[in-house]
Amino acid sequence: MVSTQPLPSDAPVTAHPIITNSEELRHHHQAFYRYTARPLGEILLDMGAITPAQLSDALAEQKVSHKRLGEILQQQGVASREQVLRALSERFGVPFINLRQFDIDPRALPCVPAAFARKHMVIPVLLDNDRLLVAMSDPTDTELINMLRFLTGKVLEFCIAPGDDIAYAITTYYGVQEVQTALDGMTVLSRDEPFHVDANSEEQLGNERPVVQLVQTVIADAMVREASDIHIRPREGVVDLLFRVDGVLQRIRTFSKKLLPAVVSRIKIIGNMDISEHRLPQDGRSRIHYLDKHVDLRLSVIPTIYGESVVIRLLDTQFALKNLEQLGFDAGDALKLRHLLTRTSGIFLVTGPTGSGKSTTLYTALDHVKASNVNIITVEDPVEYHMDGIAQIQVNHSTGYSFARALRHILRHDPDVIMVGEIRDQETAKMAVESALTGHLVLSTLHTNDAATSVTRLIEIGVEPYLVNSSLIGVLAQRLARCNCPNCKVPEEIDPEIRRVLGVGIDEVFYVGKGCERCHQTGVKGRMAVYELLEVTPELRKLVMQSVSADVIERQAVNDGMTPLTHNALKAARAGRLSLAEVYRVRL
Repeated sequence: MVSTQPLPSDAPVTAHPIITNSEELRHHHQAFYRYTARPLGEILLDMGAITPAQLSDALAEQKVSHKRLGEILQQQGVASREQVLRALSERFGVPFINLRQFDIDPRALPCVPAAFARKHMVIPVLLDNDRLLVAMSDPTDTELINMLRFLTGKVLEFCIAPGDDIAYAITTYYGVQEVQTALDGMTVLSRDEPFHVDANSEEQLGNERPVVQLVQTVIADAMVREASDIHIRPREGVVDLLFRVDGVLQRIRTFSKKLLPAVVSRIKIIGNMDISEHRLPQDGRSRIHYLDKHVDLRLSVIPTIYGESVVIRLLDTQFALKNLEQLGFDAGDALKLRHLLTRTSGIFLVTGPTGSGKSTTLYTALDHVKASNVNIITVEDPVEYHMDGIAQIQVNHSTGYSFARALRHILRHDPDVIMVGEIRDQETAKMAVESALTGHLVLSTLHTNDAATSVTRLIEIGVEPYLVNSSLIGVLAQRLARCNCPNCKVPEEIDPEIRRVLGVGIDEVFYVGKGCERCHQTGVKGRMAVYELLEVTPELRKLVMQSVSADVIERQAVNDGMTPLTHNALKAARAGRLSLAEVYRVRL
């Protein structure tokens, strides 16, 4: 076991190295490891993670809230989770390991069942005779440590790793095993049996424990990988499981066709659908809690020639982005956008195709406006993010509660700012314009390709040009571009035709991610907004009154200072954030 001889109180503390493989870990355990009696705050000070003033503030709050110091520092945004864990590593004399690069011992995995590992966020990493080394994020959880001792029957030693890394390792090492466990542990339909069985059998299949565990595992794995969608796609002989991560579909694994009826039945049960219906498409919804997140699930089941296909959309209901710069806006445009949001009346539109991040941008804007202590009401379909201090309304088309009808009632509720999820028809557009003209700031989305077309689209929908001229204050057209993984960027080989189309020189060097462990071999890590921001100037208002074409409006907007979306994307590519191929994909 680990030695716990205390250090002298004046002993200097230096950050222990992050261990990345089993050889380093074995060598580390052969060294003399010591426990230090120094408080966590002092260790963080010595590491340079916090300042004395920040420590004093956190300690003062601790006296009131009685929370752990590390938790308080993280909530205040002063120290990162990794910094706190590394300080705990020093405090308790245990190694800090990088699980994303670590070569986990396959002999250690059977010592802790997958379901237990996933529930308690622990994973065994090394088995050495009767000694088992387990990675966990909280080395002070004595109840969990006692359960592990009882469960494994081994001499336990511990190391520290971030919870996200532990979840990632569980997904990587236990995933295939859990599919096989589900296949072995359930009453499987044979290939010769008919695909459609009676409702009781369907319900029994969907409630069998291995199937319940398998579906929970798939959803949890998708959350760990930060996927936006889960695809369960049947083929002739097998079923493909795919996740959409950063806009790219990734094949995770395939599993037996025999599991499909049970998995689909379980998903229908989760989404409150009719489990006996196989001929018609069905939609459902649910909510789960995992990794300290509440996630809404939108479930869609569609019959195909090889069985029922499933797509699950994951919507993180907790709004986490803090400012426009994090979305990809440069300082000048962020300032211009914030200036537009200080207006007390008018319509501001965000446009782009489905999946271009319009809702995220609108909620970032609302988060900024909320600081002004105004009454904000939203009407959405569906409510994607939940924000405290804002009245959010869900439309219900089945009962006739549409965007336009909701807007009529909202105006009697004394709002300052109104967000309409989408302007789809003439009635909603006219209500939004009337709301803007009667002293409300209205934020909404529109499905158009560029900013200039949005101006003409309002007129095409049926809003009179003079009303558009009086109410519209700005339009933001955007796309989501896939960012290069910073860990594996290499110079990009570019087709000469792409250079010609985008107007870049033959000598200009651009970068692309080649693929690594951190980006799951995709070369992509995260997405950013590329955009064009049109501000309605007096010159533009004259053109709107004349009902001119979108091309004329765009030329005037550029003359007024608008940077076209393609140029904005090129700027990001020249900074190394995007590949030129990605600029070519999102160009206008």
